[in-house]
Amino acid sequence: MRTVVVEELIASPHLNVPCEEKVFTAVISWVKHDLTEREKLVPELLKHVRLPLLSRDFLTSNVDAEPLVRDKTACHHLLLEALKYHLLPEQRATLTSPRTSERQPDGVKPYVFACGGGSLFAIHSEVECYNPRTDRWMPVASMNYRRSRAGVVSLGRYVYVMGGYDGACDLCSAEMYNPALNRWVSITNMGTKRSCLGVGATSGLIYCVGGYDGASCLSSVERYDPLTGVWTSCPAMATKRRYCRVALLDNCIYSLGGFDSTNYQCTVERLDPRVGKWMSVPPMMSRRSSCGAGVVAGMLYCVGGNDGTMCMSSAERFNPRRNTWEPITAMHSRRSTHEVVEIEGFLYALGGNDGSSSLNSMERYDAKQNKWVLVTSMLSRRSSVGAAVLDCLQLEKGLTKAT
Repeated sequence: MRTVVVEELIASPHLNVPCEEKVFTAVISWVKHDLTEREKLVPELLKHVRLPLLSRDFLTSNVDAEPLVRDKTACHHLLLEALKYHLLPEQRATLTSPRTSERQPDGVKPYVFACGGGSLFAIHSEVECYNPRTDRWMPVASMNYRRSRAGVVSLGRYVYVMGGYDGACDLCSAEMYNPALNRWVSITNMGTKRSCLGVGATSGLIYCVGGYDGASCLSSVERYDPLTGVWTSCPAMATKRRYCRVALLDNCIYSLGGFDSTNYQCTVERLDPRVGKWMSVPPMMSRRSSCGAGVVAGMLYCVGGNDGTMCMSSAERFNPRRNTWEPITAMHSRRSTHEVVEIEGFLYALGGNDGSSSLNSMERYDAKQNKWVLVTSMLSRRSSVGAAVLDCLQLEKGLTKAT
């Protein structure tokens, strides 16, 4: 294969590879196939390998140990960039370059993954997936453990589920779903048991916020780095919160509402990971525990929940430029312990409890029209459900092959 073709291939942001380690391995193999002629090309080719996205073990054991890289001064700044990205996770938002962005193959589309939850006296391990283009739900592989009240988030090409409650105890375990394989695998346990937690992901890190450990309400926060497989403690919130929700806006982590074991909260606080300190945000108009939250067009939405007297259908949004909350149209159903996700400028509220029964219904909010519309219901009723949106390539075709 000619050099120009190889360079164009590995430089493409749409290259479809399961992981960046494959790209590095392929480059080194190609160079070694004609070492005399190709060794001089290593620095130029390495510029197109996204070294910061390699796992730390691979970076140290394979890249730094490779003489074709280690012995070339022209490669050292690329290694340094990758090491800084790993060693300074709080600063990742400012360490951006084309090499810190995930590749996005042509044809990837967003799907909603609804994970676990409960109905009647059952706790679910089952997971289902929604295609907003066909308005259709379909089952995917079940989690390894039954979980309700878990934290669910997507990052890169995977869905992550942390903590929750299995019907007997609160959990510190966590697992990851790979849609290409339709398979769940366990990842490193959290440092603390957490159910009823808030969770969000930014700059390649997953943050787990507050929750309940089986004995007390938590203000503590920890984050997971998939590149190292390590959990790290973060600054604690000012308020203990279980059944809070987390949303990401302008690289900041917002923690909304919840219950502190005494009071239902309308308070909101915000963490800028670059600063490492929680700051107060104007409180919501209503107390909301077990609410849903999402961001559309730079506005932060909080939907439904429980104010201590009833499940709510009302919703409100925060304008960070005006620093104020305002009401929006209420949902069709009262919902608490539900989930809210955003796809292509629309919010979706799914599952939860209306005060008397678990729900499988879902509705979509159009911010431009300030209107909720009912869409196809989930296959199962799910209160205390977790959900996340993940971009997938030909998901239905892959599921057909897997079955």
